[in-house]
Amino acid sequence: MEHGKREEAPKTPRRREPKRRGGAGRIVKRVLFVLMTLLLIGVCTSAMMAWIFLKYVDTTLTPVLQVNADSYNMNYSSFIYYQDKETGEWVEYQTIHDVENRIWVDIDDMPDALWQAAVAIEDERFFFHNGVDWKRTAGATVFTFLGMQDTYGGSTITQQVLKNMTGDNAGTVNRKVREIFRALEFEKNYTKWDILEMYLNRIYLGQGCYGVQTAAQYYFGKDVSELDAAECACLIAITNNPSMYGPMSNIQVPVENEDGTTTYKTPRELNKQRQENILNKMAEVKGPDTLYADLTDPDSWSTFLTEDEAQAAKDEILQFTDGSTSASDVVEEATGESGVNSWFVDQVIRDVTADLAEKYSVSSSEAEKLLYNGGYHIYTTLDPEIQEMAESVYEDRGSLNNLTSANGQLIHSGITIIDPYTGNIVAMVGDMGEKKGNLLWNYATDIQQPGSAIKPLTAYAPALDSGAITPATTFDNYPVQLLGGSPWPKNSPNTYTGWTSVATGIRNSINTIAVQSLEKGGVTNAFAFATENLGLDLAPEDMDVSPLGLGGLTYGLSTVDMAAAYATFVNSGIYNEPKTYTKVTDQDGNVELENSGEQHVAMKETTAYLMTTMLQDAINGTGGAARFSGMSIAGKTGTTNDNYDRYFVGYTPYYVAAVWVGYEKNERISYSVNPAASLWKQVMSKVHADLENKPFSKPSTGLTTITVCADSGMLCTDACRADARGNRSKQVTVATGTGPTEECTLHKMVDICSEGNCLAGEFCPEESIVQKGYLDYVREDYGASVKADDDAYLIVNLEKAFEESGGCPVHTTQSEELLDPNDPNNTTDPNNPVNPDNPYDPDDPFIDDDPNNPDNQTPDSGDGSTGNTGGNNSGTQEEWWANIIGPAPST
Repeated sequence: MEHGKREEAPKTPRRREPKRRGGAGRIVKRVLFVLMTLLLIGVCTSAMMAWIFLKYVDTTLTPVLQVNADSYNMNYSSFIYYQDKETGEWVEYQTIHDVENRIWVDIDDMPDALWQAAVAIEDERFFFHNGVDWKRTAGATVFTFLGMQDTYGGSTITQQVLKNMTGDNAGTVNRKVREIFRALEFEKNYTKWDILEMYLNRIYLGQGCYGVQTAAQYYFGKDVSELDAAECACLIAITNNPSMYGPMSNIQVPVENEDGTTTYKTPRELNKQRQENILNKMAEVKGPDTLYADLTDPDSWSTFLTEDEAQAAKDEILQFTDGSTSASDVVEEATGESGVNSWFVDQVIRDVTADLAEKYSVSSSEAEKLLYNGGYHIYTTLDPEIQEMAESVYEDRGSLNNLTSANGQLIHSGITIIDPYTGNIVAMVGDMGEKKGNLLWNYATDIQQPGSAIKPLTAYAPALDSGAITPATTFDNYPVQLLGGSPWPKNSPNTYTGWTSVATGIRNSINTIAVQSLEKGGVTNAFAFATENLGLDLAPEDMDVSPLGLGGLTYGLSTVDMAAAYATFVNSGIYNEPKTYTKVTDQDGNVELENSGEQHVAMKETTAYLMTTMLQDAINGTGGAARFSGMSIAGKTGTTNDNYDRYFVGYTPYYVAAVWVGYEKNERISYSVNPAASLWKQVMSKVHADLENKPFSKPSTGLTTITVCADSGMLCTDACRADARGNRSKQVTVATGTGPTEECTLHKMVDICSEGNCLAGEFCPEESIVQKGYLDYVREDYGASVKADDDAYLIVNLEKAFEESGGCPVHTTQSEELLDPNDPNNTTDPNNPVNPDNPYDPDDPFIDDDPNNPDNQTPDSGDGSTGNTGGNNSGTQEEWWANIIGPAPST
């Protein structure tokens, strides 16, 4: 091996770089691949979007594409019927019309210039398209996306007819797409002349004028057939913006000039400008020269007006009326009808409209137009005699002595009267005073706070039906708890009676009894009972003690809801869904709507009867203002905080009526009696004037009369009968099997000194001691201001008073036995009968301490002298208690 030389590592052979061939071709391939991928994605996406769109058309559009103009024909009025009580025959009550002031006129009776003016300015390609002007629609779409204003819009006359006809005018893409498809379908079934006739009879022309006939008479005082070209163009000019272009409008409209300045013009001036613009368009646009002209040869058409005719029309001075005759006056004169419906008919219209909208999946406005113009026959539950009676009371504000609030608000009220056996609403009035319009705010169907009128439905009936309480059940009428540092609940008036029965709690509307009844039956059970059994629309937040027990609901209830729920008591526990109509038929007699109403058992028959007996008693309590002679009546009042709302729901064996009274804005109602009860009495006394008095229906079985303690509600004992206030046993009717099975544990016998009217002390002689029944119960102390009437009869208070007074006020020492002078053990001098252990000075003044001496006054009299502790026991005990724990209740 040679020094100085390294061995070299073996070398790796160098790799030969391949030559790059066809570079441009590979790029083209990649581009093509990307393009094909994008194309495939686009095709798939388009297919998917097309499928979604077709699905949308099939599920959303197809069901509503068909629009039958006959259903909206203004010539087909609908009719209201009621059933005669005597014969059972259906009698026509009223024809109902659209609320719009409209007089239908055939296109044959319109001047050609009228429809020509409409076509020229609104849809100049009307005779060329099939319902949709695609050029105009595309333009309007571009303007919309670019945020630019489209002067003429994209809707054709056909589309406008559909929008006006159906009331489907929501500003959504969905509505616009639906309108396009509807227009294409619509033109397959109706001629251009049909569509023009519909359009001109439906457009709104300001000042309450709907359709060209009403507008012609209002603005020009003449029939539409008499209008010339200038007047026709004037009317059509209004349609774009009636408030801006209506020649009778009295506003000032700001108009921006080209130089940026603003000029104010009257609507009449603006109408003139637009009228001239229309006349110019009529001289430009070609179309048929007469009605029913050949539409297949447009090459033969000429302009609607010549230049000279247009100029002559522009130069014409228009002669307007003075506007003193309103559009409604014009219609009333033409039809002979005032058009003001009763409150009941208003509600029928609302109910049928809602049901038509649900059946045909259309908007409320569309359904309303169907109702007005579809020629329907509506069979209602109305009793016109009762309706008239109710209206006679409500139209006269003197029925409540023209009651107004401190701030001058007029009083409002609503009443609903129901046949309890069918659920038929026989009458309804939605406000006081003369009704001056249609579909006004209705206080009978508006939700209001019912106050205590809710208690029978939520606090008592559910607990009674479940067996948790009976009419004999008692609770302590005393605050249940401290809430926010204050005793709760409070009664109105703020007094407490102590142990009180459920029946008395209902009679006197005692809050504490309602709350405890609710808690005994269960809040969850009560909520389910009210919502599911009685159909009350309560909010989830109402499932609590205060709303269900006292009536402070989240939203409130209508008089319809309340009357229907109370009707269950009359109808042996069966609930009927309230209704204003039974069926609706079309012109050919085919049934469009059937409204038999839901019916179900809401409570036991015995529950309904027992609630009625207790609510009858309430008429002699808080509901006295509703009472009238000669009829069995049951019911319940309701009052909210600060007297903002007054309620009364009452019933007879014939009808149920619910009444709410209040102000539009909350203010205290100051009236001598409950005004709701007063209105109830005034209406129902008229309704029942010729009806025979009869009792409420009573179950043939299932009721038992038992004897219970009035304080505990349990079976009576000797202590109950020996109560210091008198015999506390009473008879109560309850549902069989629900009565108490245990004896009273509230009463206990205690020894009472009959002379001292107190607990017997150690010095009270045996002959003065009697046994009386007192209440063995300890009540929570909420302070001196919170007392119960039966506090004086609680054993704990009896003992407290005895201790604080130092014992019996009469027998304060051991009584001496009469001494026998012949007794050798007797050391007393018979001539000086003085106890040697207790001598006294014979010269001291004589003090007569004989408790049987009426002139004897003890130091406990409380009048500063000495006081009579003997004699009459009943008065003495109350005076004694008044000085110790407050006055005892009168026995």
